[in-house]
Amino acid sequence: MSQKNPSTGHKPRIGVLMPAGRVVENLGVVTHNFGSPEKSTRHFSNIGDCFVYDSSLRILDYAELQPIYAPASGDLTPAQVEDINQLDYIFLRGSNYIHTNGQWDPITRVLEQTKVPVIAFGIGVQTPDNSEEYVNESTKRFLQVVSHRSTTLGVRGHLSKKALNSIGIKNVRIFGCPTAFRHCKPKLTLPRLKSTDIKKLGFTLRRKTPRCVMFQRYLIRTLAERYQTELLCAGELEEKAIFYARCNQIANADEVMSKAVNQLITEGWLYGETDPLLQIYKSSLAVFETVADFEEAERHLDAVTGFRLHGNLLALANEVPALYITYDTRTREFVKTLGIPHVDGRYIDKFSFEEAWDQADFGHFEETYQMRFGELKTFLEENGMAHRLGTTPTPYVVEAA
Repeated sequence: MSQKNPSTGHKPRIGVLMPAGRVVENLGVVTHNFGSPEKSTRHFSNIGDCFVYDSSLRILDYAELQPIYAPASGDLTPAQVEDINQLDYIFLRGSNYIHTNGQWDPITRVLEQTKVPVIAFGIGVQTPDNSEEYVNESTKRFLQVVSHRSTTLGVRGHLSKKALNSIGIKNVRIFGCPTAFRHCKPKLTLPRLKSTDIKKLGFTLRRKTPRCVMFQRYLIRTLAERYQTELLCAGELEEKAIFYARCNQIANADEVMSKAVNQLITEGWLYGETDPLLQIYKSSLAVFETVADFEEAERHLDAVTGFRLHGNLLALANEVPALYITYDTRTREFVKTLGIPHVDGRYIDKFSFEEAWDQADFGHFEETYQMRFGELKTFLEENGMAHRLGTTPTPYVVEAA
């Protein structure tokens, strides 16, 4: 059921700050590298950001979508200001925007020249363990502008709320991440299966996770011995090069393959060209440039595990059980907010995937999901954001030129 903006009586015209990827008709969000394997192997793009953007667009109900980018100076022409002010609101897609390295001044300048509401849609904090420092001055100023232009800010969890509270922002609502709710369902029901019943397993790869290189190598190799395992790549350059070279989708495939393998050996991820992990890469690595393709791959799996926050969440959104491995404040906050079964990577000595899986409580996730669904609905409605929760997701609307 379509909704209208209660104040204007029409379906909203909305803007998105710094969209991740681009919208293709009848396909949804794709990476900026979509359609060009050569470009993809040169430019990193985290498809997890595309998941969040795509999911946000499926949840929101709108008539027109306008991407908004900030020039380096932050200065807009009068015509640009007027164009933005014709929108019903601008949303800031969910990402790690609360941190101490933010360079937000151009975006803040853009917002200060306009008067349209600006709404943070599932943002989160990125901070080291035990740190009480959450933002720099640029980030603080930006977030305060957003706070003044919205009823509430939607955030990932309690740590993100604490970070915002520390700079005087109190109008905060916790619901997690839009990706969990991309199918607009009030409840999810996951199958219960023992580790011995898993046939096809997805592993969400995050190769450069600090302090987890050896553990990740171990997991991939041992899981590949026990299950039909697919390595799901989120955007690492060398992995994309190996994939496209293996599939002969790129010029000079042998040279591209050799260069990527040598780089992984140099970085210590591979132990030479006879490393069994390389054989797993050549047979089981999967790369995606569209959210739809990644989602379709996960739907055909029995289970998912690994280190990618959004890759695991996309599986859960499709009612495919996923066991998280947490490794920082961001992932720990996230699994707590949504009640997701997980293993804390800080405290692993002797690890058994089978034991961890069989002890996972997916019922707690299902219950927590329903509660957070209600919080998301409240957040959208108190901010005047027409939505499709409880009905069918919004058909993709191609971005305005």
